[in-house]
Amino acid sequence: MSRRPAPSIFDADSMSVEDLKAKTIATETTPVAEPEPRKVGRPAKTSVKAKPTPFYLHPAVKEVLRTITFHERCKEHDLFIEGLEHVLKSRSYPTIAEIVAEDEKS
Repeated sequence: MSRRPAPSIFDADSMSVEDLKAKTIATETTPVAEPEPRKVGRPAKTSVKAKPTPFYLHPAVKEVLRTITFHERCKEHDLFIEGLEHVLKSRSYPTIAEIVAEDEKS
C-alpha cells in the first residue's frame, strides 16, 4: 500500500481552501504499514560497547596458533574463548554464557 503525497504548495493557486483541507485530512488518516521487525541479522545495538583486550603473544606461539586455526578451520577468537571457558571452569566460576545471561537480567 503506497502513501499518497501531501499536496504541494505549488498547487495552492489552482485549489480552493476546502480542497486543500480535504487532501491534507485524507493523507493524515491514511494508515501506514508498520515495517516487520528483523528476524535475522545482527543483534540490536546496546549502549555498552565491548572493550578490546589486547595481549602479547610471542611470535612462535602466534605461529602455532595460526597452524591450529588453519587445520581446525576456526578463528583465533574461538580458541581464545575456549581457553577462557577452561580457565573459568577450572576456577569454579560460571561459564561465559551464564555470566552474560546474568548481566542481561540486570
